[in-house]
Amino acid sequence: MKYDVSIIGSGPAGYVCAIRLSQLGKKVVLIEEKEIGGTCLNRGCIPTKALIHLSTLFKSIKDGEKIGINVSGLSIDFNKAKNWVNQIVLKLRSNLEYLLKSYKIDIIKGKAIINEKNELVVNNEKIESDCIVIASGSEPSFIPSIIPDHNKIITSDDIFSISDIPNDLIIIGGGVIGIEMATIFSYLGSNVTIIEIMDQILPGFPRDVIIPVERNLKKSGVNIKLKVKTEKCEYDENKVKVKLENGEVFNGDYVLLAIGRRPNTKNFSNIKVDEKGFIKVNNKMEVNSGIYAIGDVIGPPLLAHKAMEEGYYSAEIIAGIRETMPKLNIPCVVYSDPEIAIIGEKEGDIIGKFPFISCGRAWTIDKTEGFLKIIGDKNGKVIGAQIVGANASEIISEISLAISSSLKIEDICHTVHPHPTLSEVVLEASRASLRKSVHYKSLY
Repeated sequence: MKYDVSIIGSGPAGYVCAIRLSQLGKKVVLIEEKEIGGTCLNRGCIPTKALIHLSTLFKSIKDGEKIGINVSGLSIDFNKAKNWVNQIVLKLRSNLEYLLKSYKIDIIKGKAIINEKNELVVNNEKIESDCIVIASGSEPSFIPSIIPDHNKIITSDDIFSISDIPNDLIIIGGGVIGIEMATIFSYLGSNVTIIEIMDQILPGFPRDVIIPVERNLKKSGVNIKLKVKTEKCEYDENKVKVKLENGEVFNGDYVLLAIGRRPNTKNFSNIKVDEKGFIKVNNKMEVNSGIYAIGDVIGPPLLAHKAMEEGYYSAEIIAGIRETMPKLNIPCVVYSDPEIAIIGEKEGDIIGKFPFISCGRAWTIDKTEGFLKIIGDKNGKVIGAQIVGANASEIISEISLAISSSLKIEDICHTVHPHPTLSEVVLEASRASLRKSVHYKSLY
C-alpha cells in the first residue's frame, strides 16, 4: 500500500503527528519496534509518575502522626505496587491503540531503516510514502567504563523490572531522572546515594530552586556526592561495588545509570547528525526533501510535551496548512519533592517572588516549602517563571499561557484566583513584583 506519510516511532511525537495528519485527511502508517506509546508511556513519564505518587503517599502516611494519623505495621507490597503501575500502562496503551485505530492509522511492528537511497525498509520490505517522519525517540546513555548489564547495573528502562525494593541503591547522575528515582526509593525505604560529576544536583537549574529539593533529599537520608567521577563498577558477591575517582567506595544492590539520554538514530545511515547524534532540521522540521524529524531525535529539551507539540505542528506543515514551526514556550518540570517547574527567561527587569509558606492552602496540605518567582520585561510583559513547591507542575501552565499570549503581569493581578488554592501564589507573586502583594511583604 502507498501512504501519504510514514512515521517511525509511536511515542509522543509520532502518535500525535499521526493523529493530526489523519485529521487532515492523510493516509498514515505508524512504525514501532517495541510498544505503542514509546518510552514515555511504557518506561518513562507514566510509570515513573505513578511510582512517585505511590512513594509520596507512603511517606505521607508514615509522617501522619503529627496531624493525628496513627498507623502501625505499614509496609509496601512491591509486587502489588508494580502490578498497579503495569495496569496503568496497559490501560493507557490500549486506549492509545484504540484511538489510532479509530483514525484508520495503520500500525506496522518492526525495525525501521532508512537506507542510503533514503528508502524506508521495515522487516525487509520497502514502505512507499510521499513523506517520512523520524520520531524514533531516545534511549538511556551510559559511559564506556560502566556499561549496563540490565541485571544489577541498570538504566531507567530497567528500574520497573527489579524484583524488590533495594536496601542500597546507587544512582550515577543527579539530573532529572536521578533526582526523581532518588525521591521514589528513599521514600520507599532504600538507602540512596547520588553521585554527580557537577557541583550541584540538577545541573543548569537555578541554585535557589534546587535548595528545597536538596534539603528534602538529605532529610530522607539520601547521600549526595558532588564534583566527583565514577571510576568503575564491579560485582562483589551479590552487591555492586562502585569506586569513585577520589578513592571512595560504595556498595549497592543496584547501580542506576541516570546520566542522560541519547538519540535513536543508528538505523538511519544517510541522515546527517551533529556531534551528539541528534538530527539537524530546518524551521519546517525537514531533514531534507520529503524527510522530517521531530521529538527527542532532534535534540534538547528531551521532553514529551515538546515532542507532542512538534508532532502536532509538523503534521500541519506536511499537510500544507502551516508554513513553519512556531516558537514554543516549553515548561521544564522535575517531579521531585517539592516539585520544580521553570519556563522562559531566568532574569528580567521586573521580578516578583512569593513563598508557599504565606499561602493558606499550602498549610492545609502541609506543603509550605518553596516559592514562585515571576519575571517580566521592562514593559511588564510576562517572560518567565520559576517555581519550587507543591503542584508546581500544574501551576506553571498559567504562566505558560501568559507568555504565549503576551500577557502582562498586571493582567494576572486582575485575574481572580479562588481561595484557598495553590494558584494564589501566581497572583501574589505577580502583585509582589508591582509592590502590591497583600499576604507577603516583598523583598523585591
